[in-house]
Amino acid sequence: MSRLEERYRRVLRLLPAGYRRQWEDDMVAAFLETMQTGDAETDEYLADHGRPSLAEVTSILSLAVGLRIGGPDAPPRPYAWGQAVRLAVLAGVLTQAAMAAVGLAVTLWLTGALSWLPVPTSEWAPVPPSSTWQATLHVAGYAWLPAFLALVLGHRRVAQAVAVIAIVPQAIAIAVEQGSGPAPVTVASWAMLLIELLLLVAMSAVHRDGAPVARRRWLLALPVGILAVPVPLFVAQATTPALRLLDWPGLCCALVVVAMVVHLGVCAFRPPARTLPWSLALVMLAATALVLRTATLPDIVGQTQRTALLTIASVQAAAVLAVGVPLAVRAFRALRHLPPESAAAEPHRTAD
Repeated sequence: MSRLEERYRRVLRLLPAGYRRQWEDDMVAAFLETMQTGDAETDEYLADHGRPSLAEVTSILSLAVGLRIGGPDAPPRPYAWGQAVRLAVLAGVLTQAAMAAVGLAVTLWLTGALSWLPVPTSEWAPVPPSSTWQATLHVAGYAWLPAFLALVLGHRRVAQAVAVIAIVPQAIAIAVEQGSGPAPVTVASWAMLLIELLLLVAMSAVHRDGAPVARRRWLLALPVGILAVPVPLFVAQATTPALRLLDWPGLCCALVVVAMVVHLGVCAFRPPARTLPWSLALVMLAATALVLRTATLPDIVGQTQRTALLTIASVQAAAVLAVGVPLAVRAFRALRHLPPESAAAEPHRTAD
């Protein structure tokens, strides 16, 4: 076996074992054939020093993800994971869209565009943007709302393009402010940006070959989510100063805990296999919220109310673990009862 073949087989370990057992030898033979140049000296050099191209590695990685995040025709385990990823992505984009919608409504209220609402007090007097860039940055965050609508309606590429409009200005602002501006370096800004980037990439799982999205339910979830979370939260924080200690990571923890508690209540009356996709999705969301909460703890240490904030953050993390661990145990037990991954019907085509 040449070193080139060894390197290629090492990359193929990214694929599920069942798929490799059926197609690995064929894929290796096809790959080695494409590496032949017809010149004996060049072929000998490539056999010893050659490596799979970046395009080939990317293609195999994409295939590995696709096999593990399956659509309706996939084996039960990849299908369950695929559904879980899609549900988690939709829930994440829904949260961003709901917060963007309320942010837009609050802006309209503060500027007097909603004249039928009470006039805001002087404490809530709007601060006009000091530059066109700040105005652009403020408006860009609202792009999550049309991004969610496009994603639910089946226009995934449009949704990703619109989400980029929300992410790029934010990334530039964070880099400029914390790299050369007066703003202190904080973990929270970079952590939230990373999550949004992961959400952008993960939107690729919501594609036409996957399970169809329940459009009516998700479209209905948007106004329900707005009325159930951001609106009461804004009113509560406006009237109760103590609630302003709840930051974005804390809110994520609170939301995921409530969702898991409700889900566990539903699971008591339904078979595990039926609720498995949502169980896995909530476990992923809980893990994300826990990582976000833990990663942003250094930001709290430098604040004046650090004792109270650290206590609140510890309670939030403990609540996620207290509810998330039992749900994870239940979900992975149900997952083990499903048939394992099986080989796909057709082999992977080597990248050109």
